[in-house]
Amino acid sequence: MNYQFTPLEDSVRYLYQKLHINVPSQIDMISIASNLGIWLHFVDFESAAIDRNGLYSILINRSLSSQQQWEDFGHELGHVLFHCGHQWFLPEGFIAYQENKANNFALQFCVPTFMLLKLSPPPTKREFIHEVSTTFNVTPLFASRRIEHFENQILGITYSQKFREAISSC
Repeated sequence: MNYQFTPLEDSVRYLYQKLHINVPSQIDMISIASNLGIWLHFVDFESAAIDRNGLYSILINRSLSSQQQWEDFGHELGHVLFHCGHQWFLPEGFIAYQENKANNFALQFCVPTFMLLKLSPPPTKREFIHEVSTTFNVTPLFASRRIEHFENQILGITYSQKFREAISSC
């Protein structure tokens, strides 16, 4: 099967390539933030992203585990890259849209598809969740959601290929 990257997956891969990050062991949120010109602060309250006249900061709750901090960093980076301004004045539906978009970005950014494709999946899904969790420093729940998202992508690609084959044989 030839995996077809989504535009978001391509964007994440491009970003990592620009940062010269090719394998999970090179991923470090402090150096990523620095290389992107984003101030990174560890705080005693909820994680957030701030834009002050084009100067971006990501605030990460210091009481979270390193895995949760990495996941929050991915989420807040999604806001920095795709959203601007304050959510205070936005309708609830649009806030929900932005949050879903940032959550999806975090899944792709924290466990990039181009790196995930290089892993050899263990025999069971539980072992795969553990491998993704430890390899990419994410919680098992996050790893499970990422694998489910990845499986859905593969199913969609497979269905699309079979559909095209069926159409072309008519």
